[in-house]
Amino acid sequence: GSEKDEDLFVFTVKRVTLKKGERMVLPVAEYELGYRDVYVLDLPFAPPMEVRANVNDAQQRELARLLGAPHFMHVLRLANSSREPLTTAPALIASGDRVLGQGMMSYTAPGAECDLALTTAVDIKVEKSDKETGRVPAALTVDGSTYLRVDLQGNIAITNRRGDPVDIEVKRSILGHADAAGQLGKLAMVNAYEEGSAVSQPPWWGWYGWPGWWGAVNGVGQFTWKTRVEPGKRLALTYKWHYFWR
Repeated sequence: GSEKDEDLFVFTVKRVTLKKGERMVLPVAEYELGYRDVYVLDLPFAPPMEVRANVNDAQQRELARLLGAPHFMHVLRLANSSREPLTTAPALIASGDRVLGQGMMSYTAPGAECDLALTTAVDIKVEKSDKETGRVPAALTVDGSTYLRVDLQGNIAITNRRGDPVDIEVKRSILGHADAAGQLGKLAMVNAYEEGSAVSQPPWWGWYGWPGWWGAVNGVGQFTWKTRVEPGKRLALTYKWHYFWR
């Protein structure tokens, strides 16, 4: 039996008896759910040079880890078509008699979807490059202070070396203002104060005394793409943005 009790969902198992010292593995419920293979890439923004110039060796290593070679994560997108929610717990992923990995299942209400991380997708190569395209002195004046505008252009090259097509989702975050996204990508300015620490405050955020004017003239932007890459093909995703500095 099962029932919802306020915000908790309780499964009740009846007529179970154990003798002292005995152990039991008891299956509570079994579901057959649909899923999709999705390959997800999240590219965070890098800290300004002022941050990198004043960090210790441990912080340098942490930056190298966070901003190292980008890679796609293979996730299983599960559709909960059952009458009960999926709970937050470790999940073992197997195919036949072979174990593929273990991930963390998040709470998923009936009718909703969740992503279960499987493994790093080593057969999908990623190359990211950003370059400065121009500078405009005194491009902005606020309260008597002038700011330099720095324009940049980025490129994310993705090569599918698998033998089958892959559905990919790419997110690129930037410090500044998102201007344009190619290849049918979407752009948005994120509310850095409410979108969560993963967007607004990466681990290195507190290593730098941000000047008071920064948040007044800059923000946090995001570019996102959802597309498919055929086997052996190479896809280039382009984007443009700018920020102000003084």
